[in-house]
Amino acid sequence: MNTKAAIIGLDGVPYDLITDLASRDIMPYTGEILKEGKITKARTSLPPNSAVSWSSVFTARNPGEHGIYGFTDFLEGSYTVAYHHSMRLKAQPFWQKNHDKRTIIVNLPATYPPQALNGVHISGFVSPQLSRAIYPKEKAGLLEDSGYMVDVVAPFIESEIPTFLGELSNALDKRVKVGKKLLQDKWDIAFFVVTGTDRIGHYLWDAYRNKRNQYHDDFIAYFRKVDEAIHGITEELSEDTALMMLSDHGMTASGTAFNLNTLLKEEGYLMVDDKPEINYNAVKKPTKAFASETNKIHLNLESRFPRGSVKSTDRIELEDEIKDLLTSVRLGGRRVVKSVYTREEIFDGPHSSMGPELVVLPEDGFSFKTGLFSKSLTSVDRLQGRHTEDDAFLYLKGADNMDEFTHLESALLALRTQYGGLNL
Repeated sequence: MNTKAAIIGLDGVPYDLITDLASRDIMPYTGEILKEGKITKARTSLPPNSAVSWSSVFTARNPGEHGIYGFTDFLEGSYTVAYHHSMRLKAQPFWQKNHDKRTIIVNLPATYPPQALNGVHISGFVSPQLSRAIYPKEKAGLLEDSGYMVDVVAPFIESEIPTFLGELSNALDKRVKVGKKLLQDKWDIAFFVVTGTDRIGHYLWDAYRNKRNQYHDDFIAYFRKVDEAIHGITEELSEDTALMMLSDHGMTASGTAFNLNTLLKEEGYLMVDDKPEINYNAVKKPTKAFASETNKIHLNLESRFPRGSVKSTDRIELEDEIKDLLTSVRLGGRRVVKSVYTREEIFDGPHSSMGPELVVLPEDGFSFKTGLFSKSLTSVDRLQGRHTEDDAFLYLKGADNMDEFTHLESALLALRTQYGGLNL
């Protein structure tokens, strides 16, 4: 029997949120689905970044194997930052291993530009060109005719939030419309991702539980709409379709923003020219370490950067120094850093050397910033929600022994084992 498999991704949705809203009938259809299978908390890949986590999901590989450590990285041998490109992926996604399976992918982050496959692939964030966000390119008219939106404009001031909420709703409607249309054709594997859940979490997390927040009803209304979207997609599935739902990371309150690069400057590990326009190219020769993209700390190694000042033989000692520094930081008597991982502790594979030397995770009540030229150690985070690594969720319809699945990476392997015939 040729069993179909469908995956629905809810970007940035923690286990506690989806189970809470489902139990309160805010997401009634999702609640019914959850009763048909098993749901568990899941740990995500580190750092808890969507590009890293989704890449781990669709390759079932560790970052050390797939080579993705964030939406941005440094070009080889330079301090120049480059945005993610699908050609950076070092491991095969499951759809490239299953050419006999017709695959439909809608709004999957970190896959731009979409590569050739047997089916249709619409890439998600970051996709700067709508016409290049779909494979095959002959299908571009489908996006244009529907008014498809790859992403929404983030609100920078309070007055922009109503427009932001309207765009979130509009974008989801259009994605569901396109997804349902594609699912009416022949397919074997489908992957549909909702990213508005991440956006609303970042900008309106306080509105989730705080009923006094003026946007509380809007937050709840959006998740009712997500529930309708899940219903709309799953009603296109046959009864025997294997169904997975999962998130790439969780979400929690941001709290006080702590700038890792300001700390490194104050402690003498980082020196920069006062030239913000050149970004990390402002890093000066004596620098020993610098932070990038929220959680990553890179050592300024001679073997990696043009003005590197750290010898490979000094790497472990320097890592220990910086770990001790980070874990000793207190604000108002509270620890700022929950944990610091070395590359060897979390990455395993032939491309591990591409990753940061350290990954830092904040304690509850804090978030990290990495502004290279900021003089302030702390600030008020303009984002209300930040990513978390230990409370994503994983759901499998009809699967047993869910307790053993503690990593998203295991989920795809579980799907393969449970239903067979899919080389995920």
